[in-house]
Amino acid sequence: MENFKWKWQDTLAVAAGLITVGFALVNYNRLPAQLPAHIGASGEFDEFWKKSSVILLFGGLGVLLPVLMQITRSLDPKKERYTKFENAHAMIRLAVSLIFDSALAVSVLYGLGISLQGSRVAIIVLGAALLVIGNYLPQVKDNYFLGVKTPWTLASPEVWRRTHRLAGALWSVAGLVIIISTFLPEKWFTYTMIFALLIAVVIPCVYSWADYRRLKA
Repeated sequence: MENFKWKWQDTLAVAAGLITVGFALVNYNRLPAQLPAHIGASGEFDEFWKKSSVILLFGGLGVLLPVLMQITRSLDPKKERYTKFENAHAMIRLAVSLIFDSALAVSVLYGLGISLQGSRVAIIVLGAALLVIGNYLPQVKDNYFLGVKTPWTLASPEVWRRTHRLAGALWSVAGLVIIISTFLPEKWFTYTMIFALLIAVVIPCVYSWADYRRLKA
């Protein structure tokens, strides 16, 4: 595959994914027919799927995501830009893979009746992943598949650079907020998650629009 760059992060991601899938398959007959697949605004599991679907989706993404992200890289019209943030791309691949691995592990443990406050564990992993991604996001150069892709960041490399510098800090803050939210009373959980979503998604998008208008003024 053109521009395929296999890193130690990919080896770790695939190994962790295979271990998690193996754990699910070894215990397959002990699992109930349905496993948790979604966490609601209250912080508790609120949606259940067939166990085969949960294992196939989360396990498949955990194992295959490094390859899938390499495929999107090779298809990107700006694929030459990836050489400027190889390590950041690899760390983001690993972080996202581990989100799916942890989701599957928590779901299987729940099905086995092992109480680890599963939904909270999954949320902590999500927060930690956002921290990692936020740390590397400012290094990501303009492309069509990874990062904060708005019409304004794609139209201007300078807006892209400024937006991702801000987004990196905000995603790290959002990750911390999400982790802290797991230790707060349940009634506060929804508000902290909405706050994290606003600072991680909405603010960078609005900033990119405002910065583009400022540069063009």
